[in-house]
Amino acid sequence: MRVAMLGQYPLDESRIVGGPEAVIVPLLRGLARFEDLEVHVVTCLPGVEDQSIRTASGWPLHVLKRRRLGRITFHKRDVSSMGRTLRRLAPDVVHAQGIGIYAAAAASSPYPHVATTHGIFSREAEFATGLASRFRGFMDSAFERYCVARIKNLISISPYVEEELARIGGFRGRIYRIDNPGADAYFTVNTEGEEATILYAGRVIPRKDLLTLLRTLVIVRKEIPQVRLRVAGETESAPAYFETCRQFIEQQALGTAVTFLGSLPMEQMVQEYARCAVLALSSKQETAPVAVAEAMAAGRPVVATRVCGVPYMVEDGVSGLLVDSHVDGLASALVRVLRDRRLRKQMGQHGRELAEERFRVHVVAGKTRQVYLQLATTGNGQHAPGKP
Repeated sequence: MRVAMLGQYPLDESRIVGGPEAVIVPLLRGLARFEDLEVHVVTCLPGVEDQSIRTASGWPLHVLKRRRLGRITFHKRDVSSMGRTLRRLAPDVVHAQGIGIYAAAAASSPYPHVATTHGIFSREAEFATGLASRFRGFMDSAFERYCVARIKNLISISPYVEEELARIGGFRGRIYRIDNPGADAYFTVNTEGEEATILYAGRVIPRKDLLTLLRTLVIVRKEIPQVRLRVAGETESAPAYFETCRQFIEQQALGTAVTFLGSLPMEQMVQEYARCAVLALSSKQETAPVAVAEAMAAGRPVVATRVCGVPYMVEDGVSGLLVDSHVDGLASALVRVLRDRRLRKQMGQHGRELAEERFRVHVVAGKTRQVYLQLATTGNGQHAPGKP
């Protein structure tokens, strides 16, 4: 069975930026185990010329040049370019990663298709600042509605996605519930980590609200002076916000307590999970953060804000602690976890057990393959909307 997977794919697999890339790379490695699948990856990237190479897992990778000013035309040229590639490949199934240009290309093709959600553009647009960013957010939200109304099959990575689909409206297709995978490497962590080390894994952008975690750190240091925060994630997407965080660190004399690591390859991220005692996320909006799956796979407890899709991943009091989005609550939860070695171990163990059931690559790849088989057999599955 030939599958065309459309999605944001890194040319350098050791440098993964953002959730979709962190999902598609391990998923492709998991799908490589099935001899009955032939997967072609199609990605659109700015600043490159069309080329065909191979992924690290051996699949053909078709790289197409991303066109400028796509938003004002609903990405017509990119969708057309992918359409031509799909007609050449003639796949049995098209799998789009994300509800954007890749979903639009899949939905406009004559082949059975499914799209996986990775983010809710209209929610993310709420954090846009400045005229240009707000315009991009408005256009992305409109394009999201356009795509949702045309998708016939959807892989939902969280019940939160289904709640948002109901809000957006227009979706009449079939829903398959499949979690995002956590790469196998994170399951190999077998150390307890450093007792006073907190890890933040994610981009430094307003939506993920690192600034609240920095404010929390000021309070935590009063209780645990030796505490350290390590920030693993790129800082280029929102330079003004990063500068605000940097200035706060300087004003509060947190320079020795906070380390910005930048975007790290997977091998180093595994080391960071092994080093930390707890993963902390202070996000204002998340769909199904890959960092949570990675932390649970590594046996690390999660302290996070109780927002959007996070409560569907972290079982409060079992695999981590969920708090309201304010500094005092985060500080109290972090101090509790950092001071209690036995609690950390118990939560980490429970988290890993849940991750084994839900986030293992072979589990996610197996469920995804079943969707492909069903679509290849029944077409776009318009027989009945809703869950299988």
